[in-house]
Amino acid sequence: MDHIKREIERLVRLLREKGVSENEIRELFEVKRPLSRLLVTKDYRLILLDYGNIEVKMEPIHKAVYLLFLNHPEGIRFKELPDYREELAGIYRAMKLSTQAKKKVERSIIDVTDPLKPSMSEKCVRIRYAFQKAVDAETAKNYYINGGRGEYKRIELNRELVIYEQKESPPE
Repeated sequence: MDHIKREIERLVRLLREKGVSENEIRELFEVKRPLSRLLVTKDYRLILLDYGNIEVKMEPIHKAVYLLFLNHPEGIRFKELPDYREELAGIYRAMKLSTQAKKKVERSIIDVTDPLKPSMSEKCVRIRYAFQKAVDAETAKNYYINGGRGEYKRIELNRELVIYEQKESPPE
């Protein structure tokens, strides 16, 4: 056992000599928590099933944006957001937001899909915050929308971990 410890110490020294940061070295020793399945319920709640059924709470517009990106594992570039306006509007409408006036809903969708406005970036920050509030920051990275400036923004989560609760068909 001692020879294993000495070998690890030697390798850590070597990493430091090669310029690897202390944070990167520390990350090597962290036990990574397995990712949870994400349940999207019939009423659009987001539940992390394997973390004690934690609900990730966010406003409906943020949830609609999240679900849009969840539908596109390849990612979406912000400059292409107008191409997704109808899809986002459909998701938002499906939430049956009877409490909001139709014009306000339409205005929100137009603002969010306008690549010249900061609205989408603000929504992504809120989504990130919601996941970081529910789980640790390192785990949350897998669930929120990421991507560099001008690049495709996407959710890293393997879609095999996403479960959509089926809506019941209306009685005939």
